[in-house]
Amino acid sequence: MLRRLNHLGLTLCVLLLLSAVLLWATGYVQVATTPGRAGASQTHDHQADSGRADAANTHEHHGHDHADHALDQEVHAPSQRVAVTREQVTRLGIKISRAAPGIIRRKIRAAAELKVNSDRLAHVVPRAAGIVRQVSKTVGDRVEAGETLAWIESDELAQAKLDFYAKHAEVGCCEIELPRAKAIFENVARLMEHLEQEAPKESLHKLDGLEMGKYRGQLLTTYAAYLSARATHEQEASLHARKVSSDREILDAERVLRQSRAKFHAAMDTARYETRMAYSEAAQARQVAVFDAVAAEKQLRLKGADDDVIAKLRGLVPTLADVKPCLCDNPNCTVGSLPSVSEGLRNDGRFAWYELQAPFAGTVIGKHMALGESIDESTEVFTIADLSSVWVEMVISQAAASVVKAGQTVTLHLPDGSECDATIDYISPLVVAETRTALARATLDNSTGQFRPGTFVDASIFIPSTKEVLVIPKKSVQLVNDHTCVFVWGKADFELRHVKTGITDGLQIEILEGLKPGEAYATDNAFHLKAELAKASGGESGGHGHAH
Repeated sequence: MLRRLNHLGLTLCVLLLLSAVLLWATGYVQVATTPGRAGASQTHDHQADSGRADAANTHEHHGHDHADHALDQEVHAPSQRVAVTREQVTRLGIKISRAAPGIIRRKIRAAAELKVNSDRLAHVVPRAAGIVRQVSKTVGDRVEAGETLAWIESDELAQAKLDFYAKHAEVGCCEIELPRAKAIFENVARLMEHLEQEAPKESLHKLDGLEMGKYRGQLLTTYAAYLSARATHEQEASLHARKVSSDREILDAERVLRQSRAKFHAAMDTARYETRMAYSEAAQARQVAVFDAVAAEKQLRLKGADDDVIAKLRGLVPTLADVKPCLCDNPNCTVGSLPSVSEGLRNDGRFAWYELQAPFAGTVIGKHMALGESIDESTEVFTIADLSSVWVEMVISQAAASVVKAGQTVTLHLPDGSECDATIDYISPLVVAETRTALARATLDNSTGQFRPGTFVDASIFIPSTKEVLVIPKKSVQLVNDHTCVFVWGKADFELRHVKTGITDGLQIEILEGLKPGEAYATDNAFHLKAELAKASGGESGGHGHAH
């Protein structure tokens, strides 16, 4: 009998031991691990076992029949904890922060294309129609401002050069005629003043060296005749008073005096009028000649002539300094000879040539000309672009056009996976009727040449908001069993808490439920906690990385 009781007791002990092992295997273990350590501390929390068992039963009995009930289960799920020490937090690089209100920027995605900056794009056309004689640049070449692109031979340029020479030669003639007309006008006026005042001969002799043209002889002749007639009249008057001459003789003397006086005054009036008119016409002719010369120079420059060409042509125009009399008997003397225009033109082998120049520094992106080709002013022969900056043209919907403003930040996602930021500087005031879209544009610095016009990119336009919500870094949110969660710090452990998220700008994410302002949570390297939780749960708590 005693032996049977002992055998029954041993059997009961074995059954109790097996029951204890089963209860331990289904319980919850708190884990604190450090990478590289051989073991990990484990504790058994009977309250956690009971709570988890109740939650599992509730889940089995009620299921997920309604969406609201499922969401409530997600946010208010039973807590799971990962016990760690401060030392382990430091080793794992886990950063703890407190939840606080912030601003989430709204993000608008748009298709975009890199394009040439139209403000730094030039379509080079010929200045004058002609024949292509030399091509110096081709597509892809880097050019500087003013660098030669090609040489063109043009009949229009040759004619413009000849017109320029003729007009400037006429100005040279006017430069000779105008000072002479002015001098005659002033000197004749001075002579007439002396004659009207009946200045002594000595004063008149002082004017002998001044240029007066034909008016000196006319005035002095009529003045001398007038003085002679007046002296004769005075003599006849004296004789008539003494009854020596007859009345007829005194009358003849008076008649001659009046005639000579009239001729003298008429000569002065004629000289005064003609010299004034000659001076005025000379001044006017010079003004017209100068105007024509300036117009000819402008026309010549429009045809492609530069400063050197203008200077050479001016050197062929004779000036007053070139006109010198030759007083020697040598017929081959070159004193006073004018430069030979024909010889000067004959020595210029490129008299009708002009060069096409780059308007600014840039890159040749188009060439439409060949050697010997005939081109005119409407032919676009070169296209040059300054690629140190490029435009980003974004297509946005008409709804987004009302909130996208100049000055907002846009992030560009390039084909190679890199990103860069730019600032919107233009919004089109028009919406394209066919697509109901508007154009937004930003300018990128391309001094390194990394951006190529024609590249398609994705753009994210961030719209600032003034509404504050509870936000945390997006990397803090982990995906555990397909639920968005965060690890909330307690006194000595992290609690896995399900949260409901809202909008995100890619860096921060809005928390709608599950976390309160001021609570501490794992910001950086929260995936270590997720890994430890998965180990403790036998791999059942795995997810799909962090929240997206």
